[in-house]
Amino acid sequence: MSGGLLIVGQSVLSDEISTRIAERGFVIDRAAGAREAVARVSQGEVYGVLLDLSSSQATLDLADTLQGLPGCPPVLVLDSTPTIDRVVDALRIGVVDYLCETDGLSEIVDRLTGQIMKAQAANLKTPQVQRSAAMRRDSTSVGLPGLDLNAARRMLVIEDMPVLLSSIELNLIEALMQRTPNLVSYERMASIAFPTTRDVGHALRLLRPHIARLRRKFESVHNTRWRISNFRGQGYVLQRIGVPVGTVVE
Repeated sequence: MSGGLLIVGQSVLSDEISTRIAERGFVIDRAAGAREAVARVSQGEVYGVLLDLSSSQATLDLADTLQGLPGCPPVLVLDSTPTIDRVVDALRIGVVDYLCETDGLSEIVDRLTGQIMKAQAANLKTPQVQRSAAMRRDSTSVGLPGLDLNAARRMLVIEDMPVLLSSIELNLIEALMQRTPNLVSYERMASIAFPTTRDVGHALRLLRPHIARLRRKFESVHNTRWRISNFRGQGYVLQRIGVPVGTVVE
């Protein structure tokens, strides 16, 4: 079985995990720090990234950076001394699983293997399916002057200024672009960002920091004529400045 797990940082536990994952037939790659990790993910053939926070080479900031790369695989965190704040921050960034030393080696390896296999399955889509998906995604930029979305590269061009998006940000901006000038309800946005989260209240809490980061990316382009507006009690809308917002909530 082919596949790749990139481990950033090193500790006794991550060494044991590496051995067990390799025994299951997966390729193990190592990165000593952020720059090397970004290079490995950019090259492709990585089906999962494990950030070992017990070492000094891996941080949650790196997780956020990796999420903005085109084709970033699932990012997981390994922590020997987790805190509630750190776990919440990781989930807000988009980390798919937070693994703790107390979970036990067997469970950690099982959860890692599951994420790698999911990524492999997604990577095995036929070129025809991939082309069809790309065509559907590209259509979201039609009719929005000053905005151009390249889903394949996770890049949004705002008034000729390219901005990298995380996978969650990509899904959110696609939804907003498809429905502009109409509002998109909070619940709909949360379900788009976290489709497997059944607790709506929890999904809404996780949604807010992703929307905040996306709004800051728009605000970083000084001459933009677009903004993401929040209508209290209703939802979000991608609004062109000076153009009325639609009354339909989707």
